[in-house]
Amino acid sequence: MKDFEYYEKKPESSIRSLSDLERYEIFNLESAEKYDSASNIDFIIDEEGCLKFLVVGVSSNKLSFFGGSREFVEIPWECVTKIGANVIVISAEEGKIKRAKA
Repeated sequence: MKDFEYYEKKPESSIRSLSDLERYEIFNLESAEKYDSASNIDFIIDEEGCLKFLVVGVSSNKLSFFGGSREFVEIPWECVTKIGANVIVISAEEGKIKRAKA
């Protein structure tokens, strides 16, 4: 179960719940892009309960708050390289990330 490797290696006191991870900032090392931490992170989980994707908003200009479309990205869980105290670090090339407007 590669998807939960991080949690299995840590002592019980440092295990985080998915609701805690929803508020973390996400930073992509490949593109130096920071994803929107103001909105919650959504998780896509398969039938076996393994994390497959993170779905997050992309930071944009302040005017999009008043209307217009928002952009979201779907990041494969395998691209997560580190989960820190307040940040999730990923290393994903542009071709691995799916983008959509809502």
